[in-house]
Amino acid sequence: MSQSDEAPVVTEESAEWLNMEDFAAGIDTNRRTRTHDLVGRHFVIRTTDGGTLTLDVTDENTIAWVADGFDWDGSGSEGYEEVPLDAGGYWLDMSIAARKVETITVALHPQKGWALIVHSRIEDEDADVETRVTQTFHGGVIEGTPATMADAPAPTRDLIGRRTLFRYSPHHLYEHIYLSSRRFTWQNLIGEQRGHAATELATTYKLDDGVYLFTWREEKIPVGTVFVFDYAAGRSTGKFIGLEGDGTIANSPGGALIIPFGSSNYSEHQDPV
Repeated sequence: MSQSDEAPVVTEESAEWLNMEDFAAGIDTNRRTRTHDLVGRHFVIRTTDGGTLTLDVTDENTIAWVADGFDWDGSGSEGYEEVPLDAGGYWLDMSIAARKVETITVALHPQKGWALIVHSRIEDEDADVETRVTQTFHGGVIEGTPATMADAPAPTRDLIGRRTLFRYSPHHLYEHIYLSSRRFTWQNLIGEQRGHAATELATTYKLDDGVYLFTWREEKIPVGTVFVFDYAAGRSTGKFIGLEGDGTIANSPGGALIIPFGSSNYSEHQDPV
């Protein structure tokens, strides 16, 4: 950490837990620039659990979708975000206008044919759930490409034991420690959350060599995330979904430079769950 990055000593007041809007400003500074490469494209994604998601990228502002075979079936025409990943992949994200508490995120590779759909939902305060943000994951392939269901993204243990730094901006630096197939720990080194750390529920899917989709769902505040980590390119692309302090629903972009920071080897001990 350089002298200019040094943060003030954490006081009792600053150690109070923050809402989403208190730390999210500027957290997309190091994110890749949005594109419109997929305008005019039509995709039919068939998933390993029997669902079908059809996407039509109508123009630079609108994407039409039809979901069939999921517990969140429906259709609509939404505003969307497109961000390129390395080596030909893309990130697509949309909020469902008719169901304000739900979003659909799709990571896909139009040439290779793999795709992964993440449906996120902010549950009611009295819902019987582990976290207020819940997520379902649907690995699949794009119809009309060479991919078979064997190429569909699947859960992975590849990140277990790794430590990684994420530089979202000059004012946002976080560390991740991947503990198991269900949990990871984060701590804030630079930023409004400096001095804060937590261990959260997490899910990891492998998309491609060195490329992972990683999500976590916070237990203390109603916030969840969806990120793609490309370790080879040293970049992450993602978003935070959750409630701000006044109850406003936010689906906010994020992205960082990835800095590998060491790892733990469990081979001579008991592997985590």
